[in-house]
Amino acid sequence: MLQSKRLVICCINSKYIHSSLAPWCLLAGIKANCKTDITAEVAEGTINEKEEEIAERLILKDPDILSFCCYIWNIRQVKKIAGLVKKALPKVVIIFGGPEVSFNPGQILSENDFVDFVLSGEGEEVLPKIVDLLVSKEKIKGKLASYRNKNEIIYGEYQTAKAEYSPYCEEYFSSLEGRIAYIESSRGCPYSCAFCLSGTDKKVRFFNLERVKKEILSLSNTGTKTVKFIDRTFNCNKRRAADILLFIKENYGSKIPESVCFHFEIAADILDGELLDIISKMPTGSVQFEAGIQSFNEKTLAKINRKTDIDKLCENTKKLVSFRNCHVHIDLISGLPFETLDSFKQSFNKAFSLKADMLQLGFLKILYGSCMERNKEDFPCEYSAEPPYEVVSTKWLSKDEINFLHIFEDAFERLCNSGRFKRTVGYILDCTGKEPFDVFSDFALFAYRKKNKNPALDIFTEWVFEFFKEYENVDKAVLRDRMIEDRLATNSSGIIPKCLQIRDNRLKTAKYVLSKLCPLEKGIMRSAAILYTSGSVVMCDYLKKDRVSGEYDLTWWKLNEILEG
Repeated sequence: MLQSKRLVICCINSKYIHSSLAPWCLLAGIKANCKTDITAEVAEGTINEKEEEIAERLILKDPDILSFCCYIWNIRQVKKIAGLVKKALPKVVIIFGGPEVSFNPGQILSENDFVDFVLSGEGEEVLPKIVDLLVSKEKIKGKLASYRNKNEIIYGEYQTAKAEYSPYCEEYFSSLEGRIAYIESSRGCPYSCAFCLSGTDKKVRFFNLERVKKEILSLSNTGTKTVKFIDRTFNCNKRRAADILLFIKENYGSKIPESVCFHFEIAADILDGELLDIISKMPTGSVQFEAGIQSFNEKTLAKINRKTDIDKLCENTKKLVSFRNCHVHIDLISGLPFETLDSFKQSFNKAFSLKADMLQLGFLKILYGSCMERNKEDFPCEYSAEPPYEVVSTKWLSKDEINFLHIFEDAFERLCNSGRFKRTVGYILDCTGKEPFDVFSDFALFAYRKKNKNPALDIFTEWVFEFFKEYENVDKAVLRDRMIEDRLATNSSGIIPKCLQIRDNRLKTAKYVLSKLCPLEKGIMRSAAILYTSGSVVMCDYLKKDRVSGEYDLTWWKLNEILEG
């Protein structure tokens, strides 16, 4: 079937900073299991590149077999790229694999004549078998993959690799170049959330712990700033999670550079006292945690098979936040069964009260292979037929309400999750007495009417000041001062937006006095401003960001003392 033996494994990442492990796991599987002589390499790109340019790079490699890693975020680009390559190289065998095609191989083959095979599940062992058969010109046997046989589609079985294959090789390390590094210490998930694919087989397989520890050290020394564990529930095995955290703690600052941060997805409600104690003693900025909440509506949680101890989740999340040594990220999903706008509002307000560093608002997607997709009658909703298959309405949320939540999410992302207006938001919520959802809703509609989808920071700052200076119980002068503090702490340019500037000759004198009292190191920027409601000067030296908050330190001085002394 093939004239030569060249395999290219391609992955189109969502951003350059990401470096998917999948193609490298497949490469490791090829190296370990291929019995024929085959030259294999990984080719990467991003969804932000032109498909024609990526296709041209692949065509120049002149592959005999071209395998694509398919995800919800790249399937559109992958299809176009694969079609272009097939047109230029008609004899190339194109193989699709990955979560986006594993559960709908028939549709992929029926709608895309340039795809020859679709692999379902894990590919480290099945891809080498397919490659061997192609190279030796043998027919595909058994149910290794889905493919066409004349007018019939032959369906392959979902595959699970029986051995471990480390993706880390010299080629991988040289490709990182400081990007986010990914690591997995387990596969699968013990939970069976109806919207998710991770718990499809309801089993968790743990990788060799000593190997994981060696990989932690290797990845930590590649120049990356973030090592992200892709385990779906890192702490489902408490003893193992404790071992890994303690290993990081013991080696941090020696074998692990202090600039590296490890990211974990956890179930906050099953954190126990031992794990919380370990986390509380981790070096500041060494770890960060993402805890999915999805909803506080108990009827919703029951319907989507999500077992959560809500009280314990809240208690443990507050403890994580109180440590102030780790970034805490939580999230909610809109569009879930039984979730009305009012119940989502209640979930949001409760989640916001936990005071996590980030509260992400997501929108339900009906993924191929998920329980929701397989049992549509039990989960009535309308969703897009195109990736990312996002829900546009449900029995409980209308299209207009979901559209509003998109507007809300965009404003909330800029106002709160950006971390640029913490003092401002805190002041507004304190003095209005309103529920957070209502305050952010009011501002979201105001910002939406501006009809500028991507405002620069200074423009968005003007919107915040313009809207909230007239808001109920808000003192314009105090609002301005809180916004000044936020700006100085989060923007190292030191430039105050025009809407917050007040001409005052005393500031120049105050800066001169402060330069004598607190001499600056060469090359370090400094900014200062007068806060009129407290009669003080706030100063920021842009030396070092806080590893958790991302802010620079502020110092305050009494204005009259500065001017007199």
